[in-house]
Amino acid sequence: MPLCGFNQEMLEGLTKFHKGLVEHGIVDRSEKKEETVEKTIENEIRDMHLFLKEIHRIKDSELRQLVEMLTKYAMAFYTFIQKKNVVNYSELIEFLNKFYFTMDKKYYSELEGKKDAMKDLATFLNTIKN
Repeated sequence: MPLCGFNQEMLEGLTKFHKGLVEHGIVDRSEKKEETVEKTIENEIRDMHLFLKEIHRIKDSELRQLVEMLTKYAMAFYTFIQKKNVVNYSELIEFLNKFYFTMDKKYYSELEGKKDAMKDLATFLNTIKN
């Protein structure tokens, strides 16, 4: 169950989510605060680290886990685009969608039910480059 059978709606949702993270979370904030994109990304990542230290205060365990994972995902996405150059964010979003789709397809078309399916999937993912 890597990603429960990806479909077009899921990919479109991720594209919109990623674009929102960049366009609203970074570009718009950079302009409003009159700071560089790099500085805004650093601030966002710092704030997410601080938030993760306080997330234990959310009492509902399922909500806490959802908020924690979403925060970690957004933080990882910001780190990814920071490393790869935020200017190319459309290409990076396209790469991520293809990566996730390929991962899901590989699992469900070739690996599901096999003894070392998850190990083989992780090894396979190392072969995908952007």
